[in-house]
Amino acid sequence: LQTAMQRAVREAMRPVARGLARRGFASLPADAPRAAPMIGARILHEALIENHVEHVFGYSGGANLPVLDAFHQSQIRFVMNRSEQCCGHAAEGYAKASGKVGVILTTSGPGLTNIITPLQDAKGDSVPMVALSGQVPTHAVGTDAFQECASVDLTRPCTKWSYQIRSVEEIRAVVHEAFLVANSGKKGPVHLDLPKDVMVALLSGEELPISAPPPIKAIDPSNLADIARLMNMAERPILYVGQGAIDCAPILRAFAAAANIPVTTTLHAMGIFDEHHPHSLHMLGMHGAVYANYAIQNADLILAVGSRFDDRTTGVLPKYAPAARAAEREGKGGIVHFDIERSQIGRVVQPTYAVEGDCMLAMQALIPMLEHRPRAAWMEQVTAWKGKHPFAYEKAGGGDLKTQQVIEAMYNVTKGPLQDKIVISTGVGNHQMMAAQFYRWSQPRSIITSGSLGTMGFGLPAAIGAQFSRPDSTVVLLDGDSSFNMTLNDLGTVAEHKLPIKMFILNDGRQQMVHVWQKLFFDGRTVATDNYNPDFAKLAQAYGIEAWTCDREKDLESTIERMFAYPGPVLVDFKVVPDICLPMVAPGKALDDMFLPGDIKLSDDRRLEGMAPN
Repeated sequence: LQTAMQRAVREAMRPVARGLARRGFASLPADAPRAAPMIGARILHEALIENHVEHVFGYSGGANLPVLDAFHQSQIRFVMNRSEQCCGHAAEGYAKASGKVGVILTTSGPGLTNIITPLQDAKGDSVPMVALSGQVPTHAVGTDAFQECASVDLTRPCTKWSYQIRSVEEIRAVVHEAFLVANSGKKGPVHLDLPKDVMVALLSGEELPISAPPPIKAIDPSNLADIARLMNMAERPILYVGQGAIDCAPILRAFAAAANIPVTTTLHAMGIFDEHHPHSLHMLGMHGAVYANYAIQNADLILAVGSRFDDRTTGVLPKYAPAARAAEREGKGGIVHFDIERSQIGRVVQPTYAVEGDCMLAMQALIPMLEHRPRAAWMEQVTAWKGKHPFAYEKAGGGDLKTQQVIEAMYNVTKGPLQDKIVISTGVGNHQMMAAQFYRWSQPRSIITSGSLGTMGFGLPAAIGAQFSRPDSTVVLLDGDSSFNMTLNDLGTVAEHKLPIKMFILNDGRQQMVHVWQKLFFDGRTVATDNYNPDFAKLAQAYGIEAWTCDREKDLESTIERMFAYPGPVLVDFKVVPDICLPMVAPGKALDDMFLPGDIKLSDDRRLEGMAPN
C-alpha cells in the first residue's frame, strides 16, 4: 500500500518535477536528513521556518484551522489583519520594504477570493509572495461544498505558479519550490492550496526531495561591446531606471557616474538613484517631471535598466523617443533594454540592443568599458529644463491647505538624518502622484505603493507590513480619504500591535483624480466621486490611537513635528482643498506634450477630447 501511495504522489508531482527540470534545479542527496513523522500542517510550518519566514499575515477560517493551529507558540509571528485583502497588501508592503518574501494564510472560498486583488497587484509590481489558502477536504473538492471554490483556477492568471497540494509527502518539497519560484527571475506571487485532509494526514512514507536553488544565470555578453560603443559615442544619453534595479543601487549609481549620464526613474524605482544628486531627473511619465519627459524625447540613447516601458512612462508609442530612433538609424544611438525576463524584451518597445539577465551583472560588466565624457551641452540643457519647469502648485489662499503643501512640509520636517530611515506607503490617486513630485527620495525601498494595478486601499495595510519588516524605520502613511476608506478597518491591527506608523490622511472629500477627469472629458458631469466621510480623527481615537485634525497653514509645521515626536501610532486628518495633479500627459499624446502647472485650473470650463485616462 505504501509503495502504491508513493507512486501516486510522484505521479501527482510530475508537473512540478517538469518545472524543476526546465529551470535546471537539482534534488538534494537521497541521504539528506528527513523530518520525524508529523501531520501535514506541522510539516508546512517547518518548511516556512526553513525558508526563513518570520511573519505571516492571515485570517482564520474553518478550512485553514489545522495550519493555523501550527502557529500556536510558534517562532513565526502571526499577524491577523482585519480582512484577507488587508493581509495580502500587508504581505506586499512587507516584501516591498524588505526584499523578503511576504506570506499570507487565508481560509477557503471567500478567504481565497478576497486575496485575488493583492495577488494581481503583486504580479503587476513583481512582488515576491507566497499565499497559502485552506481548502475543503480532497473528497469534497468539485462538489460545491461549503466555502469551496476553484482556488487554483482562480489564482492561476494572477500568480507565477498556483498548485493544490494533494498528499502529505509532497508538502515540504512544494513549499520550498514555492519560495524559489516567488523569489527568482522576475519576482512575483505564488499560491498553494491546502486541502484540510492533507493538512491533518500523518506522514508515513518518504517525503519528496527538496530542490536546490538554480545556479546564477550569466548574462549574454554578445551585445556589451556594441552597447559600450554607443554609450561612449552618445551626446545625449539618459538612464531610464525601473524597479528591476532596486537591489543594486550602488552599482547603478556607479554606472551612471562612470558614463556621466543623467537618470530618471519609474515610480517604484524612486530612491535607487539619490534624487538630491544634480544628475537626477526624478520620476518620469504621465504625472512625472517635465524635464525627465523632455530628456527622454530628446535623448539619442535611452538605457532602460530593469524597466518595462509601462504606458504611463511612454506616452503614445508612435511618438515615443524620436531622437533615439533617429540616432538608431544613423548607427549613433537608440534604445538599450536590460531585463531579467526575456518576455519583457520587445514586448512594448523594440530595443536596438538588449541584455537578458540580472541588470546588476550587465552594469558591472560594462563599467570598465565606459568613458567618462563631460557632455557639457547636454548637462546644461537638462539643468535648464529643471530650472524652468520645477514641480509647482498654486497655494489655496486664505490659510487653507493643499495636498502638495502637506507633503512638501512633511519632507522639510524629515529631510536629513531621518530621511535615511523613512519608509512611505501611499494609497492611489492624486496624493500618490503628488508624493512622487514633492518628496525627494534618496534610498531604495523607501516608497511603498501600488503601481501597475493602482489599488485603492493599498496604503494602510502595506504600511503595516512595512513596519513589521523594518521595525527600526519610521513608517509613514500618505493616504487620500478615498483610498483610506477602503481599508480603514486595519486601524485595528495598528492599535493591537501598537505600530508607531505616522498616518497622514489627505482629505479633500473626493475621489479627486477621477473627479477631474470627469470634468475634463465628460463635459463637467460628475458621478459618484464625492465622498461622505466619517470624522477620521474620532475614528482613530475609537481604536485608542492618538489623532487630531489640521486644516490651517499656520498649524501645519507644528502638527507634523508633533506627529514625528509622538512615540506611538498617530493619525492626522488634514483637510485639504481639492486640486488638479499637474504636469499631465493626456491620453493619445506624446510624452513631452503635457499640460503644465497653470495650464488647467479646476475653475476653468475647459473640455478635452478623446478618452479619459485609465
